[in-house]
Amino acid sequence: MNLAALSLPVVVAALALAAAWLVAAALLPLWIRAARRSPIVARGALLVAALPWLAGVALVVAALLPGDPHTGLTLGCHCLASMPTWLHLCPVHPDEAAALVAPSVVVLALLLPGRLRALRLLWVEPLGRGGGDAPHLVDLGTPAAVLHGWLRPTLVVDRGLWRALAPAERQALLAHERGHLARRDPLVRMVLRGLWTVAPAPLAQGAVRAWLDHAERAADAEAGRIVGDPTLVAAAILRCARLGAAGPDLALGWSGGSLADRVHALLEGPAPRSPARPDAGPADLLALALALLLGLSASPWLHHQVEHLLNLSL
Repeated sequence: MNLAALSLPVVVAALALAAAWLVAAALLPLWIRAARRSPIVARGALLVAALPWLAGVALVVAALLPGDPHTGLTLGCHCLASMPTWLHLCPVHPDEAAALVAPSVVVLALLLPGRLRALRLLWVEPLGRGGGDAPHLVDLGTPAAVLHGWLRPTLVVDRGLWRALAPAERQALLAHERGHLARRDPLVRMVLRGLWTVAPAPLAQGAVRAWLDHAERAADAEAGRIVGDPTLVAAAILRCARLGAAGPDLALGWSGGSLADRVHALLEGPAPRSPARPDAGPADLLALALALLLGLSASPWLHHQVEHLLNLSL
């Protein structure tokens, strides 16, 4: 293999990243608006977050494993019979990618640094020390209660806030956090942030906030089910709001999300009949597998379209 053949991985990486970024940029604004209106849409956050990655994989497969469905060749390289005169990507002729190195480097230079910065922020996210819903009282300097850590969450509560709450309000707060833990929200939040690193940063943050609003309402509903009276949970939320309770941005906290929407959902929404469950389940995994299978099976039909785009880029 000559040095020109080494350009194939560069072009493939740029093609996958550009496809995922474009799909995320087009999809997330629509999903954010829909998720703020419908809990069912918000619950599908993990599935939606995986779609840009699937698009990138499908496009790369379509480029690298060309075929011709009209001749019955669906996973073979049609350039084995004769050397084509047009630009194409395949392992048989990897040096063909050399013509696309320059635009690929530009794409990577524009998109890769932001993705690496987002991944670096995730790298320093704490695992947590465990403890679940047992409150760990500390002086935070602000009346806040947050779940610290994504793998072994710890409930961290400001000492001043805990002292200011009545026993019934403390029980409502703890029940809310039990709802987050039952739904595995700290882990889901971390996975979502990881998947959405491929998206433009403002859209990724907006998508996380939209899901957090849903997660807070779901934890409120579970708290209402546990204490037996959603109005008590609503009253505790309002009490904490009057105390100026706040938490870090993009965190799972007792004062997260839209407080007005949370109170309205508690007072007007239907009471849950069953315990809270995580947003991801077997049905979501099946849908993800079907989407991947559909993308891979469509690669022979996508191959020529991808080649046309590659040749137009020169």
